[in-house]
Amino acid sequence: MQTILVLITFCLATGYLLRKFVWNPIFEGRQKTSKTLDGGKTKCGKKDCGCH
Repeated sequence: MQTILVLITFCLATGYLLRKFVWNPIFEGRQKTSKTLDGGKTKCGKKDCGCH
């Protein structure tokens, strides 16, 4: 009985670590497509000055 609880705890911890360090960075990298800080609305501050 104690071995089963240890295995369940180990599987939960492994799943959490995989989700935090492997799964989320892969899919967060795909979602960030805009190169501006405000999500692509402006390129340089409040006005598009063309300096970049």
